[in-house]
Amino acid sequence: MKIKPSLLESIVFISGAVVMILEMTGSRILAPYVGGSLPVWTGLIGIILGSLSLGYVIGGRLADKNPTPTMLAFILFAASLFLGIIPLLSKLLLPVIIGFTQDVRVTAVFATTLLFAVPSALLGTVSPYAIRLRLEDIKTSGETAGRLYALSTVGSIIGTFLAGFF
Repeated sequence: MKIKPSLLESIVFISGAVVMILEMTGSRILAPYVGGSLPVWTGLIGIILGSLSLGYVIGGRLADKNPTPTMLAFILFAASLFLGIIPLLSKLLLPVIIGFTQDVRVTAVFATTLLFAVPSALLGTVSPYAIRLRLEDIKTSGETAGRLYALSTVGSIIGTFLAGFF
């Protein structure tokens, strides 16, 4: 079973947007507990970027083993579940976490890891997996990868403006 190229491109675009919406709204989730200082933003950005990197590696490996639309759907479903429980987890975990240390850097990194690492990693698996599903010819693999990563980045830009302005 194949996925239409336009659907794959839409999935990659939306996943890119969701990553940045998560990052921008993540700062709002953390702010009441740890503030919005540079160390908090540093922890948030660093953990999300690290999680995305891990997701890229995992997504590439999964795609090479068994590239199916069903697996991509499962990845998206799992990411959605983890994104959906962030509000509940934040209300349960953040009041407890802030009591462990007075160092806002440690608290921000720990809280960000617990709340945002798994969904960020799952969203990171989407682009390499979509590239593998989209590849039809090795001769155009660079073009395919470039186009899908560009769409993901444009999605991230739009997600940034959506979360920041609306």
